[in-house]
Amino acid sequence: MSIVSESLSDSQRAQFLEAARVAGLWFANNQNAPHQRWGGVDESADEGRFLYEYFPATGQCRGTGVWSQALAVASLLCLGRVKGLEKAGTFTQHAEWGAGYLCSLQFLDNRYPKSYGAFREHTPQTPWGSCRDAATGCFGLATLHKFTEKADYLDRANLFCQWYSRYGSDEGTWPYRFFDHETAEGREGIHGDWQAGGALAYYYTAKTAGDDRWLNDGLKPVAEQLLTVGDPSEVDGRSAGWHGQSRITVGNDDFATITALAAFLAFDDHRYLDLARKRIKWMMSLQAESGAFPNYGGTFVTALTLRDFVEIARAKKLRDDTAPMVDALLRAARFGLSLQEIGHADRRAYGGLYGQSNYGVGRDRIHNRSTNYAIHLWLRLAGYEAPCLSAVGW
Repeated sequence: MSIVSESLSDSQRAQFLEAARVAGLWFANNQNAPHQRWGGVDESADEGRFLYEYFPATGQCRGTGVWSQALAVASLLCLGRVKGLEKAGTFTQHAEWGAGYLCSLQFLDNRYPKSYGAFREHTPQTPWGSCRDAATGCFGLATLHKFTEKADYLDRANLFCQWYSRYGSDEGTWPYRFFDHETAEGREGIHGDWQAGGALAYYYTAKTAGDDRWLNDGLKPVAEQLLTVGDPSEVDGRSAGWHGQSRITVGNDDFATITALAAFLAFDDHRYLDLARKRIKWMMSLQAESGAFPNYGGTFVTALTLRDFVEIARAKKLRDDTAPMVDALLRAARFGLSLQEIGHADRRAYGGLYGQSNYGVGRDRIHNRSTNYAIHLWLRLAGYEAPCLSAVGW
């Protein structure tokens, strides 16, 4: 059990586990599955797809894209591994259906060599993809291989890493923002820290394969550039924008700091650790009295990052004072509980978390982003395995 979990009482751990279970029900109850078709359409090509977001006031909703599909699969896989958890087997089944839809988005048409191994963004027909979103698709493949040991998932993860390093990134292995499968061209926005989070695809694939190739050829060159791009020293948080609009993404760094920690673990290079320290100190300065952090899903991103640093500090016997970090992440985790919809009247809402709101103040939509991140955080706090979106546990 982790040092943070050890600091919690049995009732506190039970509360986080139950919240994670109910959040898992939001994905399972709203998935396009054989027993619950969307719109009553038989033989739907969307089978296995989860919801991306839902607006209770209007009933508007839409299905996931590659990144959110992959994280939902990982969430349900982890819930399915909790012994004695109600409906654990059901969660595993929904994860398997979800994996089928995730794999349907991967581009395996050899007539398009510069797209081979990549992911389409939303459906098997979408002609483009966000390279960072596609990398999260690979997170799902690596997690699937870690827990099922099925060779196909590892083969697919390796194919993605080959595409990501060759065609989904520039000559310096820095990921593009978008890739057009029809023209076979990548497109870049502002070089931002959020893109570095995609390098976890290399880290997870290398770790689950037991092969360091992608650590050296993928993770390292991205981590080296993050040392410059990701330094928050000169950033004015009030003017920094959303992904692709600024060098530093305030609040939600899309797990770029986790990449720095992964690079530290992979190469024992304290430059990466020092960068993570600097970024975490800055992140903590943004926390509200409520415990919330800024930006879309930023409350959970920051809490997950803090939890990683605390665990690494303990394992590596670092001299950092982690007590303030534990306090910050637990305040964030408790605030996160307030975002969960636990009314029973609306299946499309029940169990999901309100999201896409700065400091969590909005309540207009249930969103998979916060729901997925929350499941991973809450499972870890309850003392269970949830390695995706983390540098540890691989």
